Amino acid sequence: MRLSHLAAALLLTACATPSLDDPPAATRPAASCKVERAAVLPVRFVQGTVLIPATINATPVQLVVDSGAMLSMLLPDAAARLGLPSDMHRQTRLLGTGGDVTTRNVTVRDLDIGGRSWLGESIATGSLPRIFQETPPVSGLLGSDYLGVFDVELDLPNRSMILWDVSNCSGDFIPWTQPHFVVPLHTFERRHMAATVEFEGHPVTALIDWGARTTMMTAETAERLGVTAETLAHDPVGTSRGVDQHATTVHLHEFADLRIGAEKFRKVRISVGPLTLHDSGMLLGIDYASTRRIWLSYNSRQMFVARKAAP
Repeated sequence: MRLSHLAAALLLTACATPSLDDPPAATRPAASCKVERAAVLPVRFVQGTVLIPATINATPVQLVVDSGAMLSMLLPDAAARLGLPSDMHRQTRLLGTGGDVTTRNVTVRDLDIGGRSWLGESIATGSLPRIFQETPPVSGLLGSDYLGVFDVELDLPNRSMILWDVSNCSGDFIPWTQPHFVVPLHTFERRHMAATVEFEGHPVTALIDWGARTTMMTAETAERLGVTAETLAHDPVGTSRGVDQHATTVHLHEFADLRIGAEKFRKVRISVGPLTLHDSGMLLGIDYASTRRIWLSYNSRQMFVARKAAP
């Protein structure tokens, strides 16, 4: 999910004269690395989806964790049940894997997650790809607009998620004692994080998308790797559905190998379809994180990975 604004930007460049009391930039001490725990949240893993507890205007709910979504979103029936007023001045254009849809916003007085609050927020409304029968009810999703304020440690095998306040850190700064490796990341608009992975030695940009139940690749990327439409026609067929509720036909294709950081997988099956992705060739879904401990560092643009099970 992404938000598209049509706005003009005016860039202003100013020259500042340094004070005689200021030390030269080269002699100023570097800011020290700060790593502080902001919140610890229990995690439920339901239908291949990460759920965390939250409160909206003091009412308990559950939210889907979706690092691939640019913006957080609430279900229309949840907004009605919670009595959230419509924001008549705001609309949101949601970009899904199959297309886009424009929805109304609602106003939330207080969204609390692990003791950290958003106050007086305008939040988009929209549908989720699947229906949940949970208590408290699943009422929406948490996107990178909130997640990207923190570093996010997701440990699905132990059903926990930790939000970290991190600043001025680089290198291997995380407080883990177990063996792990680092995957460099780059950032797209609005805190989308992506890694460069390799299929049979060929680089592919992979969006870190914990809202996707399975890892998926665009048909254009597959064709660039030598997988033609004729080849895909012989592969098993399935469907995928995004926030736009558009059903997309996908084919499950087997690649000889896939490398993600220090890990190499053999005979990997990836869903391939006519997905609408921007700035990336595939989605690295929650299936990859489900057996691993992941630290997604928005601050340092790195992903730390500890293996929990054999590939």
